[in-house]
Amino acid sequence: MATDKRTLTEKTHLCLHCGNETLMNLAGDYAWNDSHFHDDSPYSFDSYYRYRLLLCPVCIKANLLYYYHDDSMTCPKEAIEETLYPSGTTESALLPKTVQDAFASALKVRNADLGACSIMLRRALEIILIDQGATAWRLEGKIKEVAEMGRLPESLKEASLFAKAFGDSVAHGKELIPDKNDINSLVEFIQYIIDYLYIIPAKIEQFQAKINRTEKDVTVADYDVITDDDDHPF
Repeated sequence: MATDKRTLTEKTHLCLHCGNETLMNLAGDYAWNDSHFHDDSPYSFDSYYRYRLLLCPVCIKANLLYYYHDDSMTCPKEAIEETLYPSGTTESALLPKTVQDAFASALKVRNADLGACSIMLRRALEIILIDQGATAWRLEGKIKEVAEMGRLPESLKEASLFAKAFGDSVAHGKELIPDKNDINSLVEFIQYIIDYLYIIPAKIEQFQAKINRTEKDVTVADYDVITDDDDHPF
């Protein structure tokens, strides 16, 4: 009789299907390193990629995780870890803990209670806006305030108002009740806002550090070439 031997993950993960946070079965793991050499530099720039397919032992559904780290990241906390499937991610050192926890709480009830998820997505949005410096009392005022700061483009301002409308309606027993497709869209909207305000700026900063390092290495290499030349005048 065949025995089903599965490797468990070394830490717990949140299943974005059922909302349970538990050790998961490792169904697949693929990783590789990539080294890049600049034409004028003897130094390499190393990147590390990893994809992991995790099987939730509760709902028996798969979660696909992506991990990335490179030489521009000065500590492991800067590494990027996100859930590619299903959509929506909370595991990122680039997010403030308050934002990460609020979004994770909403995702935990995503498939269990649509109304509760709608209210918690509204709460996550409000925590994001407060983190961005909003001080208005009402959520609509916070959305307007952050948009006027230039931090929310018009499209994400509208997405924020959608999240507010559904959350308010459920909280006050009004007629606008979300279905599963609505919740999926609201999760995506909050994810877009998180990406725009936190993830994308951090990635741009990391790439800028990479460019700065490469330019510095080229300068050092050029200096080495000059000083090794027996004909230099110094």
